[in-house]
Order: sequence, then structure tokens, then C-alpha cells
Amino acid sequence: MAVGVDTFHAGLVAPRPLRRKLAQDLDCEACVIGGGFAGLWTARALARRGFEVVVIEAGRVGSGASGRNAGFVGPGYAEPLDGLIARVGLDHARELWALSRDGVELVRAAVHGGRIAGVEPVGGHLVVRRKDEERATHREADRLRRQFDTPVDVWRTREVRGVLHSPHYFQALHFPEAFHINPLALAFGLAEELERAGVRIFEDTEALRADLNGVRKHVATGGGRIRAKHVVLASGVPSGRVWPAVTRGVIPVSTFIGVTEPLGEKLYAAVQFPGAVSDMRRAGHYFRRIAGARLLFGSGITTRRSVPGGLTGTLAREIGDTFPDLVGAKVEHAWAGTMAYAVHRMPQIGQIKPGVWLAAAFGGHGLNTSAIAGELIASAITESDERWKLFAPFGVVRIGGPLGRIGVQASYWHMRFKDRMEERRARNASAHRTPMRGEPAT
Repeated sequence: MAVGVDTFHAGLVAPRPLRRKLAQDLDCEACVIGGGFAGLWTARALARRGFEVVVIEAGRVGSGASGRNAGFVGPGYAEPLDGLIARVGLDHARELWALSRDGVELVRAAVHGGRIAGVEPVGGHLVVRRKDEERATHREADRLRRQFDTPVDVWRTREVRGVLHSPHYFQALHFPEAFHINPLALAFGLAEELERAGVRIFEDTEALRADLNGVRKHVATGGGRIRAKHVVLASGVPSGRVWPAVTRGVIPVSTFIGVTEPLGEKLYAAVQFPGAVSDMRRAGHYFRRIAGARLLFGSGITTRRSVPGGLTGTLAREIGDTFPDLVGAKVEHAWAGTMAYAVHRMPQIGQIKPGVWLAAAFGGHGLNTSAIAGELIASAITESDERWKLFAPFGVVRIGGPLGRIGVQASYWHMRFKDRMEERRARNASAHRTPMRGEPAT
């Protein structure tokens, strides 16, 4: 039985049989609720510290956002640096950013050892501008290097357009330490590593209710009850049955991904950069070349969870608009990926009450931040490490139910409109500017 059969990722990895469903009562030291990256990394970190761990997953391992995303691994959070600094100050922001880089290295160590089949890491990430703002690009690179100890290079417009044949792109920040992978292969590989280490994983096992008071917690499922000293809530968009307040503080946000037909040399001419690419808009495009000379291309942010009609055609038009050489390219696979966002756009990581831990709301940046969340929680449980308190300013804030979701959607529409207006003004200004000596006409 395959997982996520509507995604292209699933076709690149061998299908796994359905794991058994919990059908008895169990005792363990730690019960992890959720079989996505947050749960898998936390279980891994605890198991490596000698803990007896049970993982329960309502669906299949990797069937949620963890196995359906674009596979970009790089530093940072959904909240941009300016907002992070404004919220907690420069020194605190530096510590949080350093943790995000630690998460990248945890993933790198897992995928570059050759032990996980099909993960196929490819280095480099270009973050491109769709406005001609070379000075701002240099300022951002200088800040990342000087204040956040992050290797980053500035690519000028000529360099960017030398590898991305699009009239929409200008300067870029190049992150050489970032990389991209098949995320579903990583989820499968982590789960299999856990089972070899003695961690018990149960699929099709939803947490229906829980008693999280007292020294010994109780988590009830349809087939049995788990008694544990520690419970970790690590599901992407919590069901609300275990800890309702957490669900009220998380909103599901979807983005859409498509994979083209094989494009042959036409793709390699249009997209010569082999790494990951995203643009700097608030709700922009992101893409990478993948197996078989295909382009994986992501776009859009919405609070609706259903797949809109005509999605393959919409994505094909956006690809053609971005890359004139790819006009007419067909999108053969398309799907929605639902992420969990908090109102402050930062992960919710930490202790809710004694023995109850939360790792959720990674906001589309879960590959690196879920890895560090697992380490922070495990080290807190086993070593009294208090680094998780760096995330204390970003606690559970109630979204506001359906009206809150409408507000979030309206804010995304506003951001997209603002992006379009800023790009239009930048194009008009660029069209009337005289190129400097040696600068290519754009």
C-alpha cells in the first residue's frame, strides 16, 4: 500500500506496507503523537538517548505535509528576520537563527551518509528577487554574514539570468549550505531507522482522547491505550481531541505543487541551476529540477484545503509566464500540501505542562526546524536543557476560528496584491533607468 500516491515523490520510492494498528494497551517512557517529521525526529532523538518510545500516527508515516512538500532544506523560519528581530531583539534572533542552521546540519548528517534510499540530496538554494534591488540584496547578505554567521553569496542579475532564463528575475542570495531532497524518502528512512532501534510505530492509530495530568499520562486510541511519562504532540495540524487549545492556535494553510512532463534539454536550457530556487515574494514561486528532466514547481497560499479545479493548467501557465522557453510545458502531476501556521509564523516548540511537549506549526519550514525541535525536546526531557525556552515568546495564540481563517486568507490576498504593485513599479523604474557602464540592459 503506497503513501501519498497523488504526489510525484511517491513514484520515486518503493511503496511500504501498512504498519500495524495499535490493538493493545502499552507502557513506555515517551508517547509521540504524529508520524511526520516532528514526531520522527523527536522519537529519534529520544531513542538515541536510551528512551523507550512509541509513535502513533492517525494515517501513514509521511502522508501529511512531511511527505508532500518541495523538499527544500535551509536555514530560517516562516517569519522573516526583520519581524524576528523586532519581536525578540537581535541577540535572541541570532540564537533562534543558529538553531535553524543546526536543524539543517541534522538533516544533512542523516541524508548524506547514504543510508536512506531515494533521498537524493542536491546542494544550493537561490533566493531570487523579482525587483531590481541590488543594494538591498547586498545589505541582506552582509547582515546574514556579519550578524548571523551564515555563508551567503550575492548573485547579480547577469549571473542569475545566466542560469535562470526568466525576464522576471534580478539579483539573488545564494545559500551554498542549503540543499533539496525527496522528503517522502527521508520520512520513510527515518521511520525505518527508528524501528531498527526498537521504536514501535503504529499507523492508522489516531489519538482520540488523553489524560495528561499526573506523573503517568494516558493516551487512548480506538484499539488500545498508551501509558507514558512523557507525551509529545507532534502532529502538523492537531485534531483537537488531545489538547484543544493547540488546535485553536494553528491554522492549516495549503500551497500547490506540480511536476511537468519530461522536458529534456529544454528544461536544462531554461533552468541551468541544479539546486532549489524560490523568489522573495510573500507568496511566491519555488521550484527545482527533479528526476527525468522534469520541473517541480510550487505556487500559491490559501486557507482552503481542497485542490482547485484546473490546477495543472494553472501551474502550467505560471511556469510559462516565468520561463518563456517553457511555454506549453504540460504539468502531469499536481497536489496540495497543507502546512500548519501559527499567527506569529514561528514554530510552537516547548513544554505545555510537566511531561507534555509540543512540536507543531512549522509554517512551510519544517524540514530544518522539525529536526531541531526533536533535539530540543529530547535534550530537555533527558538533560534538563532549557534551550526550548528560546521559543517561549511564540506560544499558542488563538487564531479565532473560521473568522480568523478568513482574516488570514485576506492578508495573503493583500500580500499578493502588494507584491504585484511593487513589481510593476520596479519594472517601470527599471525601464526608464539608464544602465551603468558594463551593466546588461534588462
